[in-house]
Order: sequence, then C-alpha cells, then structure tokens
Amino acid sequence: MSVISIISFIICSMIILSSFRANTDVFSPGRAFAFIWSLAIGLTDLKLSGLQQQWPLEIWMQVLIGPTSFLIGVFIAFTINLNKEVVPIGNMRVNIHFWEIDKQKLFRTITVLFILFIVGYVLIYLKSGEIPLFSAKPGVARSNFTMFGIGLFLHNVVLIGFLSAVYLVLEEKKLLRKSLLVIFTLTSLALYAITLQRYQIFLTVLMIVAFLYYTTFRINFRSVLLISAIFVVFFYLVSSFRAGEVIIYVLYKLSKMKFSPSYAVFTEPYMYVVMNLENFARSISKTDFFTYGYYTFDFVTAITGIKHWIGEYFNLNETPFLISSYNTYSAFWTYYRDFGILGIFIIPLFGGVGISTLYYSFRAKPSLNKISFYGVLLFAVMFSFFNSAFGFLWFVYDIIVLVVVLKYMSLGGSDKFNQINLAHK
Repeated sequence: MSVISIISFIICSMIILSSFRANTDVFSPGRAFAFIWSLAIGLTDLKLSGLQQQWPLEIWMQVLIGPTSFLIGVFIAFTINLNKEVVPIGNMRVNIHFWEIDKQKLFRTITVLFILFIVGYVLIYLKSGEIPLFSAKPGVARSNFTMFGIGLFLHNVVLIGFLSAVYLVLEEKKLLRKSLLVIFTLTSLALYAITLQRYQIFLTVLMIVAFLYYTTFRINFRSVLLISAIFVVFFYLVSSFRAGEVIIYVLYKLSKMKFSPSYAVFTEPYMYVVMNLENFARSISKTDFFTYGYYTFDFVTAITGIKHWIGEYFNLNETPFLISSYNTYSAFWTYYRDFGILGIFIIPLFGGVGISTLYYSFRAKPSLNKISFYGVLLFAVMFSFFNSAFGFLWFVYDIIVLVVVLKYMSLGGSDKFNQINLAHK
C-alpha cells in the first residue's frame, strides 16, 4: 500500500471516529467532501487494476487543485461564520412541527408529479418498445429509454420521494394519504430502477436521509448501516443486470484486476470509483484546447436544442482519451475542460464558499427551503468524484420544480420555528 493511500485512509478513519462526538454534524459540507475524496484518492492509488497508471508529480498537483480549492472555500465560509450562533440539531428535531406548510397542497403536488411520471414512462416505453431490465441488450435499451422533454418527467422520481418524506414527517394524521404517498414513492422508485439508472435514485435516497437526519431521531448508526447495506445490494443488482449475460468474471478480466478472482464481485464498485480520477488524470495531460463553458453550462445548450449542433460543428468528443469502457471523469474534468487550471481553482473555490454559506444559514435559521436545497447540493458534493451534477438538464429541472413547489405550499412558518429555537438557547 502506498503512502498516499495510507494517509488517505487515515483521514477517512479520523473523520469517521470524529463523527461519534456529541453535537457533530456528519453532513457538514467540509466533512462530507473530505471523507469522499480521501476515500476516492486512497482507493485510486492502490492501483488494483492494470488499466490504472502511475501519475507523475505534475498530474498529482493538478488532480488535487480542485478538491483543495473547494476545501479552502469551505474554510473561508467557516471563518466568516465563526461567531454565528447555530440552532442545535436536537432543537431542530424537537421543534420540527413549527415548519408550517400547506399539507393539502403538498399532497396534491406529489400526486400530479406521480401522474406526470407515469405518463412520461408510458410514452417513452411506447417509443422505445422495451424496458431495459427485460431487454436482450440492456445497455442499449437503457440509452434509448428517453425522449426529449418528456424524459424529464422520469426525474420526478427524486421529487416524489423527497416530498413524500417531508409529508410523512410533518403530517401527524391522514393515514390514507400517507399510505398513498408510500405507494407512489415505492412504485416510482421500482419503475425507475428497472430502467437500470441509479444516479437519480442515489440523489433521492441522500436527500431523504439528510432530511430525516436534521428533522427526526430516526437516523442513527444502526439505520445508517442498514441503509448502506441496502445501497450496496442495490448497486450490485443493478450492476449485474446492466452487465446482461456478461458475467462478473469477464468484467474482472476486462478490468485487468490484480487481486484474486475470488473477489471479482468487488471489481465494478472499485472501478466505478477509481476510473473517474484515472480518466481525469489521463485527460488533463492530453487536452490541448478548452471549450469555454460548453460543458459547465450543458443544461443551457440542452434546453435550447443547440447542444448537438455545437458539438457536431466543433467535432467535440464527449468522452475523449478513454482507455476502457469506464467513461466518467469527476466533476473537476468539466471545469478543466472548459477553463483549464483556472477553472478547477476558481469554480470549486466559489462552490465551497456558496455551499458552506447555505449550510451556515440553514443552521442559524432553519427552514424547509434551506434544508431541501442543502440536500440537493450535498449530493453534488458527495458525488463530485463521479461528475458535475450542475450541468445536467434534469438536475436543474428538479431544482426549479422544487423551488416552485416549496413556494406554492409555504405558509411562512420558519420565523415561528426560529423564535421557538431562540427561546430554547
């Protein structure tokens, strides 16, 4: 094991151990980001695959610019808010009923979102003619299971799951409605899962877990272990289905793994994490031109319909310099590809400041709006090893719909909540 891996795993262990201290917020942005990236770097430098390469010092420095810059931004926000009083998480959980919303409007909204999800799902099925899980070629079917515009309704799965969790926590009665929302959530998650997509399901689960963590006493060490186990099983099942008839051992051989075939089941989880950084490291050493915002603002070109026209005109390759079938690069590749070194320094720096500022604002004056948006941004932080969520049209769609829904059902109860918490200090 290399020195870099040892240091990275020590940092991970220290973060885990420090999470057991009283009043520690395990979902603070700096803690979550540092844990994910130290784990990713530690695993990557194990070099357990023959597809991986040793990085020279220059590449290491460039790979670390983005994560370091983000943590500097987090520290700047921490310094600015050093003397700001925050509401203890315990107070937040006890007084959650003071977050006043129009629950009837919320129920109606979730129902509409579910109907749109079903309509979109049926239309796409009629267009594609097959569901990926049951297709002879699941990988191809997965890519084809979409439709411009209508496909966005499939991403209602995130909103249905999260908003249903909000309703279940804040509504003490209405058993029939709560049962219906559970059915809506499970149905939408199941239907989405058989499309063999998992990214949006990760977002849904993380937003729900973060919301429950800040608003209830249900998220503890035991529940986290259970959720993690379910997550791992789901990851494995989807990975197996996506592989189709290609057995795990073949994937193990194609990935040129250096450990025993007895552990071949760990091939995809390992490669899923490390090849992002490997692709990024390889690509930054070969890139000789920049695209000046095309990928950072992908959602703009996608919604206007000019994305593919621009890509074809300038002959842009979406996944350049690959050495395997793993085709993701980490979030920082998006910014490097657009703006070079300046991009992976400036954008993560402001990202760290912005996300941490929202976090301290939420902790100082909790509100449903802030906790909802923080859950979305927390996902972007924790999956930054994979790609940049902010450029995706579906991600922006979910944020916009969330803004509209929260505005629609709000009764302005956060001030009353904050008054109660101030009285408890």
